[in-house]
Amino acid sequence: MSEVRGLAMAIRSRRRWMGAVLAVVAPAVVVAWAPRGKEEADAVGQWIGRSWGEVRVEEVGPTLDVPGTACSASETAIEPKVELLADVPPVMGIFGMAAPTRIIELVPEGTRVAKGEVICLLDPSAYADAARRLRIEVEAARSSRAEAERALAVAEANLVAFRDGDRVQQERRLEAERAIAQVDLTRAEGHLSWSSRMGALGYVSMADLAEDRVARLRAQVAWNQAEVALDTYRRATIERTLRDLEATVERARTQLAFALEELKGTEDRLKHLERQVEHCTIRAPHDGTVFFADVSYGEYYRVREGAEVYPGLPLFLFPDLERMEVELFVHERFARRVSEGQEAAVSFEAFPGRSFLGHVSEVELIPTPDWRHFGEWQHFRVRVALDEKPDGLLPDMSARVELRPGPRTEALTVPAEAVLWDESGPFCVVNTPSGPARRDIRVDRGTVDRLVVLDGLEPGDSVLLNPEARPRDG
Repeated sequence: MSEVRGLAMAIRSRRRWMGAVLAVVAPAVVVAWAPRGKEEADAVGQWIGRSWGEVRVEEVGPTLDVPGTACSASETAIEPKVELLADVPPVMGIFGMAAPTRIIELVPEGTRVAKGEVICLLDPSAYADAARRLRIEVEAARSSRAEAERALAVAEANLVAFRDGDRVQQERRLEAERAIAQVDLTRAEGHLSWSSRMGALGYVSMADLAEDRVARLRAQVAWNQAEVALDTYRRATIERTLRDLEATVERARTQLAFALEELKGTEDRLKHLERQVEHCTIRAPHDGTVFFADVSYGEYYRVREGAEVYPGLPLFLFPDLERMEVELFVHERFARRVSEGQEAAVSFEAFPGRSFLGHVSEVELIPTPDWRHFGEWQHFRVRVALDEKPDGLLPDMSARVELRPGPRTEALTVPAEAVLWDESGPFCVVNTPSGPARRDIRVDRGTVDRLVVLDGLEPGDSVLLNPEARPRDG
């Protein structure tokens, strides 16, 4: 019984502040004179309370009352696609290295946008300046490529010219020189033979004979040189020249390949920079409502004009408002009592006095530390899908979820705010035909805000909520 009394007092204290607000907004209270009769336990003059409640039959069972937050079952997170590049120095922000850009324009949070509509503009000047510098490098790389192409064309032409023309022409010239040397040698030998015969007859002087011998020796040397030149050209010069020209061609091809790679790399960097400029315009991926994704960062970072931008850090969320859920965390002590498919009743601060049915759609298998208690406790993340969604429900709205982990039975219940305790036990003030009167009852634990009636009340009875006894005047 002490547990039931504590539960009723807790519910009453939790709603006391709401009663104070209601008293300011609507100061009217229920004032009732209590008759002196069998049902009156004390000699009092009147009962005063907030309003009347109903005793009724409803389903009761074990419940868990857990705070939660509205969220979408599916949402699209929009991250800035700008990157940290070597061509553009980054800037320092509160989270470390930030992209060299800032938000210069964005739509207000909660704006309804269509697919492709601009929702945010980032400052593209750093990327645009780097792109302009890189275009100069691209033109220089294209010039290097053209020069390498011309060098390759010249090298290939020289190779073809030697292999198909110069080599044959030079070989024939050397053959002709050898043939001329052979003719000169034959002529010199014939003239020397004639001079020797004439010298023996005394018709040629010894000096002329000696000169003919020298001429014949010169012709022999010239022929030998022509023979060696032709042989050297055939055996070595042709091969060496071909190898040199082929090496020049390969060198020119390598230089061209390098120039092409350099040009391709520079063009790719330029295209990448131009994409960064395009990424500075953020568009809606589909129709939806824009929400800022800075709720997780607290006061450290706000999505606003002038804020720095971090690659991979979401800026906007596009939740599916037609598929809303409630996210909550259940203490590890009670986690085993929660499972997928269980019924739940959800209420929202934004929709007072209304409750919406739902069911547990997901229970994480691994607990996470509860950092609000310095990680000493563990809790499990639970998602509750709403079977009916209130109009106007938005992400991050506060909610309370009444989980129903056990079987439920029908029982007579009374609002917990109508039950008081004194030395004789629990009682409440009932609206009878002769006026409000105190009535002793017996109760047990029920739901979050109602107690099970074991005795003393009937279905349909009206009971005074938050009753207080006031002495009668006079």
